[in-house]
Amino acid sequence: MDPEQLQGDENEDEAREKETDDEKIERLGKEIHDLKEEVERMLSSSPPITRPPVPEPLLKLRHAIKEKDTERELLLEDQRVSKVIEEYLQENPSILKEVNECPICLEPIFDVGKASFFICCGNKVCGSCSDPLYASASGDTCLLCREELNTDGEALSILRTKAAEGKAWAQCLLGTKYFGGTLGLTVDRQRAESLYRKAADQGHPEAQYYLGKIEDARSNYAEACRLFEAAASQGHMIALCHLGIQYCQGHGVEQDLIKAVRLITIAAKLQTTVDFADRLLANSFASGTGGLQESMVRATHYLKRAIENHELPAQFTVQYASFLRYISASYYPDYIIAPAGHNLMPEALFWYRRAHAIPMSSTAPTIPSLETYDSSIKELCSFCYKRISTDKPKCCVECRAVYYCSRECQVADWKAGHKKDCVKALKKRLSAAGNSFYV
Repeated sequence: MDPEQLQGDENEDEAREKETDDEKIERLGKEIHDLKEEVERMLSSSPPITRPPVPEPLLKLRHAIKEKDTERELLLEDQRVSKVIEEYLQENPSILKEVNECPICLEPIFDVGKASFFICCGNKVCGSCSDPLYASASGDTCLLCREELNTDGEALSILRTKAAEGKAWAQCLLGTKYFGGTLGLTVDRQRAESLYRKAADQGHPEAQYYLGKIEDARSNYAEACRLFEAAASQGHMIALCHLGIQYCQGHGVEQDLIKAVRLITIAAKLQTTVDFADRLLANSFASGTGGLQESMVRATHYLKRAIENHELPAQFTVQYASFLRYISASYYPDYIIAPAGHNLMPEALFWYRRAHAIPMSSTAPTIPSLETYDSSIKELCSFCYKRISTDKPKCCVECRAVYYCSRECQVADWKAGHKKDCVKALKKRLSAAGNSFYV
């Protein structure tokens, strides 16, 4: 490479590292615009593309548009989320004073789903601090008070004692044990509700949230909203998400989709264990509702986060697969089968097949037949795009989503990028996240 060109590239890289997000978004927007104009010029000056393969220069342009557009959309979403959270905390300054603080890092504990609770002393530690502490802990001792950790029987005895003393945290936690029938207790929902109410009367946010769910199930929506709002005002993000759902559905409050999306956005960012917050944002971006502009990139981003970290009903795996197919068709309109390295069909089919393996409820929507998708991908070779004449074509045994007319095409496609598209890496990622349900 020319030394002057190399120096110019280094200077450009250095300048981009110093870019603000606004500058990066503006630059990406201009680059995408220029790339799309180049695509139009190329298509208008060449004979119509009646079948793949697409000319290499055009393919490179399609790749660049996809990568830059995805980067720009996610930067814009980060900005939107940061602005929403900043405005919310400015409007509700008491939240930072009320929310529980981690005794280790002193940061507010918004993500209660990942926090660890210690019955011996009633303390709570955020997920970021509890994981390394557990890893370094020696023996069965509490990480905070250094008392010996309790057996189920000892824990129940402590909870009952503390609850009788009027400790709100103990009343709430004991309520959850009765509600779920854990620690050797028989399920007793009435007693659980009584304990929740005692704790909620003292302003305990977790108890207010649980009571809100009970009232919501009874269709006492106004009371549910009051309880969710009380808990949310103390930084309980799952309660905030439920309050957003009430605004979305118009239960107990006047329907307000813009406010619903605003509250759910905050919950999805600060409480990473709320899968339905991600699902609602995905649907809002897909439909362009709640004050959001339609964006399939952002919709797919949120649904991917929900589906890879939670065991969701079949209809959501089908929805995610549909999003992947839509994105592939949007960025590669010239292709029947997207090019290797950018083919989303293996992942889409993975989720379709997982959907068919999940037990369905009687109220769930009908899942499209796998035959619809399997038959369409067996007709053309994924590498050379020739029609497959044999009844037993070669295929990738790992994903069963790409078929070939010959062994040579299969090897060439793997090297060209199918090793990136194949679901082998996805399965490893799901297993590493502890989500073996789909694998």
